Amino acid sequence: MSEKRQFFGTDGVRAVANRHPMTPEFVMRLAQASAVVLGGKPEGGERPKAVLGRDTRASGEMLESALAAGLNSAGVDVILVGQVPTPAVAMLSAQLGANFGVIVSASHNPFKDNGIKFVHGDGHKLNDKTEVAIERLVLGNEDTPRPEGRGIGRITKLADGVDRYVAHAIASMGGVRLDGMRVALDNAHGASSFTSALALEQLGADVQVYHSEPDGFNINEECGCTHADEIERIVRQCQAQAGIAHDGDADRSALCDEEAIALDGDELMAIAAESMLRKGTLKQNTLAVTVMSNYGLDDLVSRLGGRVIRTGVGDRYVLEEMRARGLNFGGEQSGHIIFGDWATTGDGLIAGLQVLRIMKETGEPLSELRKCLKKFPQCSRNLRVRTKPPIEQLVEADKIIKETEKKLGDYGRVLLRYSGTESLIRLLVEGRDVEYLEAQADKIASAVLAQIG
Repeated sequence: MSEKRQFFGTDGVRAVANRHPMTPEFVMRLAQASAVVLGGKPEGGERPKAVLGRDTRASGEMLESALAAGLNSAGVDVILVGQVPTPAVAMLSAQLGANFGVIVSASHNPFKDNGIKFVHGDGHKLNDKTEVAIERLVLGNEDTPRPEGRGIGRITKLADGVDRYVAHAIASMGGVRLDGMRVALDNAHGASSFTSALALEQLGADVQVYHSEPDGFNINEECGCTHADEIERIVRQCQAQAGIAHDGDADRSALCDEEAIALDGDELMAIAAESMLRKGTLKQNTLAVTVMSNYGLDDLVSRLGGRVIRTGVGDRYVLEEMRARGLNFGGEQSGHIIFGDWATTGDGLIAGLQVLRIMKETGEPLSELRKCLKKFPQCSRNLRVRTKPPIEQLVEADKIIKETEKKLGDYGRVLLRYSGTESLIRLLVEGRDVEYLEAQADKIASAVLAQIG
């Protein structure tokens, strides 16, 4: 059994900014520990280097400073790239030959929260084992190495980080342009405020930009990909052919068709997987998704001669499976979509562009393309909880789940899991009879809340 992580969740360390563990003191210690685990040994007297970026939260400046100080004190040179999407830090880390990258962001969370994410020098996220190694150093009694003199790290600023990332995203289009296409864009007042419109405009699209005026406090506020009704409203208002909504750090996106109906990640993956299977560009003819994805994906992909494999929740687990099997496409229902030929993590801009590319190549509107996925009905609940005991200790809920699974047989499933970043337990019931699914979801939810709600 692997060692349990105390601070790292599904996607980095995340908490209310200036409250433990998201304080400058802890973050500095976290930086020093990461330098030891990820920095490696200097070659030829050169100091290791790390790329450091952040989203638009007001607390990002404080935490960026703490990280830079901690890394410098451990002998790591820091390249500040400013306010850029998480996937930009991953791309730049690889492009600049850094030992690792660090992102200050709490993704889709409210502005009061903040977080720290790490990527290796090749742009890939850390596995559980590496995160445990960092935590051991953070919690240990021994001091991390403190070089002196010329061994102390330095700080430089990269002036063209945004331009490099935008150019990379444009290159993923393979020469396909978006001239004549009107695209609505919701930047969630986040990191994509500085990148996505630039890419779309350079590709020739008529871009209608919304929620792109970050002030440090309005990130994700009633906008972005977690508020699908907003991108639907925007598309309707400006009569766009498609809409793209990002989260705060732009590692995921939600798209909206010309009829002002939002698509989820499963639908985006279905559109892309179908296109790639028909072109023969889907490696191993295999799509990697999490256990949360709809079984309709399995049905579609299998009919086209491919297969679907499932992982735990979190785009890093999808990516781990992709790397292990030599795959180039996967993602999550939540909108973390990984086009492995162009990205090492979920990338909201590249995902959105690839769907627009398919629209251009096929001449089909998004409302037509989405019809390729025939979803199994699902009922979901996000339940706020006081504690997180092992799932098997939720006795009454477990009893109802077993009864439900027996009834559903091979034509459905029940998933109950804790959020890795919030005090939530997530419930999913999938099958063919919507009324039965709703009733059982309510029963299970009531049993859970009665015990730990």
